[in-house]
Amino acid sequence: MDFTAARHPVRPIDTPRALDGLTRGLPALMAVAGTAITYALVDAFLPRDGRVATLLLERGWTQPVTLALFFWGLGHVVRRGLVHSVERRAVRACAEQLWDERLAPVNLPGLVASLQRHRATLAGQVLLGIVSFFRGHRPARDEVMKVARHEMDRAYDRVEGDYRALSACMWLMPLSGFLGTVIGMATAIGSFDTVVTALGDDLGALAPAVNGLATAFDTTLLALALVVPLKLLEVGLEDRDRRLLEQIDQTFATGWVRTIDLAGLAQQSPVEEALERQAAAMARLEQNLLRVDAALEKVVAQAQRAPQVMAALAEVAGAAKVTRDHLPDMARELEALRSQNDRPLRLVRERDA
Repeated sequence: MDFTAARHPVRPIDTPRALDGLTRGLPALMAVAGTAITYALVDAFLPRDGRVATLLLERGWTQPVTLALFFWGLGHVVRRGLVHSVERRAVRACAEQLWDERLAPVNLPGLVASLQRHRATLAGQVLLGIVSFFRGHRPARDEVMKVARHEMDRAYDRVEGDYRALSACMWLMPLSGFLGTVIGMATAIGSFDTVVTALGDDLGALAPAVNGLATAFDTTLLALALVVPLKLLEVGLEDRDRRLLEQIDQTFATGWVRTIDLAGLAQQSPVEEALERQAAAMARLEQNLLRVDAALEKVVAQAQRAPQVMAALAEVAGAAKVTRDHLPDMARELEALRSQNDRPLRLVRERDA
């Protein structure tokens, strides 16, 4: 069957490459819009002397930076989720391309052409790399397995590359909080001279030091509070991608290569050739035994339809048994005759008599 026409219709899908062009600016857009909307909502609906408003509005410029980093990472999470859904659809589409099909040299060009639409997906990349290898080679199964493992390594590297921006965000957010801590501590320490000078007259002189310490702790608090949910989202996405890669490996890579019929497509290893020869010899022996068994059944059936033949065979068997029983006596008589023939003849004269 030609691979150019799939057994089940496959709808055209948006490849991750096309989706990448549409969502390339999504993280930056979410960083700007999320930060602006958050500050607008806090300023409009929360009291200025409240804990949240104070945390965001009165703790310096590192707070909006930390918040922007959070929304930037969240944008990468959303983008990766969209790509993951497209990859799932690509797995189903590529599986339909192989539905009850048999690989054959005549079908390879059509299969490669039909897989081109999925070449930017993980499943399409892996399957296309393996199938294309058959077009110019007649490899053994071990060689095809090496190609499958190489394609899976490329798929793993590609997924890891998609997480680099999110990992950078997870690394930068604590640094932003630590930067606010350093700034707050520097402000507090810088005000100690004024505090010591005016402490006896006015306790309000403690305000700069207290505000500096509050900035130091609040910036760290915001960074840690935002990095935890982002890390949980990252762990969940990585687990989904791990399961996706395992499914691709079993369906289109090493698991598939172990089960496909390479007859006409690839050479066989010496072990596989020996096993195939042994299987063929066993099959021929089984066929010969079946033919012998059928012939014996026919002979028995014919013998059962001829009673006189059975009786004659019984008489012959009885005579053969009697003959076998008398063989020792016949052997002794023959031995006696032979010994008599071996004795010299003696002539007797009458006068001697």
